[in-house]
Amino acid sequence: MSRENSFENKRGVIIGGSSGIGLAVAEEAASQGADVLIVSSNAERVQEAIKSIGGEAQGQAVDVSDEKAVESFFTNTGDFDHLVFSAGDSLQLHELADTDPKEARRAFELRYWAALAAVKYGSPHIRKGGSIVLTTGVAGRRPQKGWVVAASVCGTIEALTRSWRSSWRRFVSTLYPLGSFARSSGRT
Repeated sequence: MSRENSFENKRGVIIGGSSGIGLAVAEEAASQGADVLIVSSNAERVQEAIKSIGGEAQGQAVDVSDEKAVESFFTNTGDFDHLVFSAGDSLQLHELADTDPKEARRAFELRYWAALAAVKYGSPHIRKGGSIVLTTGVAGRRPQKGWVVAASVCGTIEALTRSWRSSWRRFVSTLYPLGSFARSSGRT
């Protein structure tokens, strides 16, 4: 007998699923019966994560900052039920005067543009009743001194979620896993 709200017979794609929050999501989904496909830019970490998750877990190395690679990945993946995006490098915290614009662009490339591409190319393949979850930090809502880039990147993910949720008319959520709370921004 399956548990209510279980992921039994569901397929989840977890981008950023080879470590941290993404890996924890993949492990939990798999423990609830989901077939998980983890995506990371690091092929070695993908293989380590597959071993960690066990079962029928699958993985693929994809440079999610390359839009064509993201499009190709989803074209070849087929239909699935849930998309989780948790990819991202550590954000560097600097005062604006000390901010390297190239470093800031890289942060946006991976944390915003890659998420946008994942939603754009992944959403047509999500089955009815499926969901999209984008992770971010609290910096967009509660920025601190020196968090110019971090707050900007985190704020864009929340705005992307609100905008896409109003267009897609299905469950799209932003998860704030960092800080003293975790919160879902809700349903339409």
